[in-house]
Amino acid sequence: TDEHAVAGTEWELACDGVFVSVGRSPATALFREELALDDAGYIAADESTRTNLPGVFAAGDVRTKALRQVVTAVSDGAVAVHYAEEYLAENR
Repeated sequence: TDEHAVAGTEWELACDGVFVSVGRSPATALFREELALDDAGYIAADESTRTNLPGVFAAGDVRTKALRQVVTAVSDGAVAVHYAEEYLAENR
């Protein structure tokens, strides 16, 4: 049973599972002095996951992007590993 916060009405919705969103505030305060952040506080990184700081890559929901879902975060991790290995090989 759910209660509508504004109207005060209740209804039931049959379902097998529920995913709860805990918000859209990125936990990036730790990096704000070192990395470029967008206006919403997400780390500015392109599709290569590179940031403005050489050798630093941002993956997952802290990165500026259009879609934030587990599948895109996992993909970011794979891309970041590729470019991190490339960076390390070039900067030995």
